[in-house]
Amino acid sequence: MKSPPRIGERLVAAGLVTPARRDLALKRQSDEGGRFGDILLEEGLVQEADLYRILADQWELDFTLSIPAREIDLKHLETFPLEHLRRHRFAPIQETPEAIVVLTSEPLVCGPLDEVALKYGKPLRLRVMPPFAILALLNENFGRGRNSGDLMEDLTIEGEFEEDLEHIQIEDVLASANKAPVIKFVNTMIFQALRERASDIHLEPSPETFRIRYRIDGVLFERFSPPRSLHAPIISRIKIMGSLDIAERRLPQDGKVRVRFGEREVDIRISCVPSAHGERVVLRLLDRKSELLTLEQMGMESDTLRQFDILIHRPNGILLVTGPTGSGKTTTLYGAIMRIMSPDLNIITLEDPVEYELPGANQIPVKPRIGFTFASGLRSILRQDPDVIMVGEIRDVETAGMAIQAGLTGHMVFSTLHTNDAASAGIRLIDMEVEPYLVASTLVGTLAQRLVRKLCTACRRPTENGMYAPAGCEICSGTGFSGRLGLFELMTVEEEIASLISERAPLDKIRNTAVLRGMRALFEDGMLKVREGRTSREEVERVCLAGT
Repeated sequence: MKSPPRIGERLVAAGLVTPARRDLALKRQSDEGGRFGDILLEEGLVQEADLYRILADQWELDFTLSIPAREIDLKHLETFPLEHLRRHRFAPIQETPEAIVVLTSEPLVCGPLDEVALKYGKPLRLRVMPPFAILALLNENFGRGRNSGDLMEDLTIEGEFEEDLEHIQIEDVLASANKAPVIKFVNTMIFQALRERASDIHLEPSPETFRIRYRIDGVLFERFSPPRSLHAPIISRIKIMGSLDIAERRLPQDGKVRVRFGEREVDIRISCVPSAHGERVVLRLLDRKSELLTLEQMGMESDTLRQFDILIHRPNGILLVTGPTGSGKTTTLYGAIMRIMSPDLNIITLEDPVEYELPGANQIPVKPRIGFTFASGLRSILRQDPDVIMVGEIRDVETAGMAIQAGLTGHMVFSTLHTNDAASAGIRLIDMEVEPYLVASTLVGTLAQRLVRKLCTACRRPTENGMYAPAGCEICSGTGFSGRLGLFELMTVEEEIASLISERAPLDKIRNTAVLRGMRALFEDGMLKVREGRTSREEVERVCLAGT
């Protein structure tokens, strides 16, 4: 009887490996030992998914590359510790009357699988999944059913509390099974915030209560209300994570810590401020390795993008992005830099702090505490032969003056400013004691922006007027929204606008002239997105009309 083809022959037959490369891998296996498939992967001769698809065929097992979250029963997945599942590359996901469904990359390694069969007293139905896919599934789903509220019953102030927290390293917020209750609660709180895409966690004490809120898509949602007695140990845990003084409760303190969330490492900035009823703490979550958004992904319309492209490719001048804190100004500037990135450009940024890594740019964090400010940093980098300079924010007269000089002397300067609309930017610079003629001659354009929440496409519902409204579902945590979208108002400083700025014309006159020359106002841009079904009218009114 003819034996079935071996894995090397199967890969060659499938056209995934050439006979010559197969033979090289077989020779290395003969010389060094090891598994044939592992050698192929190490040499980069085959993709992991392709290898395990062929292996599944050889083992006569079903192959899968992904499983929808709704098909994963968390009580079975979390029966075993996360590290055990990761180490042995398996995941029990379902129980049927006849068997336990287990995803595995190692169906021939019996020990861990026998453990599952013994625990449930049922046979196993094995499905092959590549190791990278199993790790991604575990990182995405392990702890998804875990609720910080369930941990509160176990929280007590233990005598060994401080002793347990002496040695802080990078924290894996998914792996909390063997940690003390306070540590477990804090890890789970951070884990759930990351899972829900929160940008900040607020811990707020009052005389009777202790409230924990997440900022998701720019809006605060209350998530937990632990007993007031747990405020001190939870805050102490967070302060120790950030290397802060747990005994100092009278003065503000700032710190930072890096945590691991699956394969991602996330930086957390910690701010502690004393309040009337105890310390108030805010955690800012920053995923520095996250994929940066392009201007198209942010929601910039094609006509605005065409005009913006012309401005950012200018050889010199100043381009300002304006809006309130948290309106995405820095993300827009990063998007602009990514569009002009080129080997023949020297791009230098001054930021406070560097929030995301921008490959191809020289990013410099300012440090005001030691006197290294935006103004002094700008003065220094002008000696570094830059072509394009990004200044995180124009905050004072000195920085404004330096930015203007840089724009006048052949550099392109990108920066941000706090104004309500695009037309106000030039007037704001004049208020900062920059001569009007200098503003008029260097300012090439201003972009005002806001962020609105995007409607969840899984549950949005049509309204009678042909638009859409939020509904709420499991995917969007019941909010009706998922992610955010930019609204943009671009004013190009052409000759007529420049003349008005130089003459110190009133704001209304500058704004009306810009509109006549084709500028689309923020509210109009928002309503365009409402008609496209991307957000709701209420969202646009909340963001654009509040306080007007």
